[in-house]
Amino acid sequence: MTNFKCAVEYDGTLFNGWSKQPGQRTIQEEIEKALNNILNSETNITCAGRTDKGVHALGQVINFETEREISPEKLIVRLNSLLPDDIAIKSSAKTSESFSARKSAKYKTYIYRIFNHPVRSPLYRTRAWYISKPLNMEKMKKAASFLKGKRDFSVFDSYNSVFDYKIVDLKDVKVVKKDKFIDMYITGDRFLYKMIRKIAGELVRIGRGEQTFENFKDSIINKNKEQLGKPAPSCGLYLAKIIYK
Repeated sequence: MTNFKCAVEYDGTLFNGWSKQPGQRTIQEEIEKALNNILNSETNITCAGRTDKGVHALGQVINFETEREISPEKLIVRLNSLLPDDIAIKSSAKTSESFSARKSAKYKTYIYRIFNHPVRSPLYRTRAWYISKPLNMEKMKKAASFLKGKRDFSVFDSYNSVFDYKIVDLKDVKVVKKDKFIDMYITGDRFLYKMIRKIAGELVRIGRGEQTFENFKDSIINKNKEQLGKPAPSCGLYLAKIIYK
């Protein structure tokens, strides 16, 4: 058996998320369907991190095993010829038997993008959260800095399970303004369900003056979800990079 590792980019707008679901268009199903065609066998892929409906990826990573002899170069060409226009395989390589796209990952970096300008952009309507009014960058950066570190982030978890492990190590959280865009870069060892979108939503509320830093801090420390607003829309979220051990 040969273990292949591939980097994948996709526009998640027209997908119902990563994971296969009956009667739904998903990224996993499209890639596995193409692989089954090429390898003439049922192929199951493992991804570094499952993404939700409407979420994009710049650097998703998958792995799969096959008995079929095929070069990485030929595999990438054939896959991209079969995949729909909103998915592309960026790289392909043979890897060790022990490699798992999910279990071998040490950290993941997500980017949340905001289009911040008085006039909306049709080009970015499905690829960024449109906010017309200026945001207070200094307040947002202060709140982002507080998030760094290893702690219980259950306040940002949408499952509300008392049994789930809620400790997350956020290695880096930063907010960067580039012309009309505000990008939030968030790197962590794992993420709770909708955690990134909830963080992005709170940082925007702080930037708008709808949330105070004190309430934000208190909500995290005391796990008080009542002081938090809605998650940011999925269209602005990108799985950007997977860092391996």
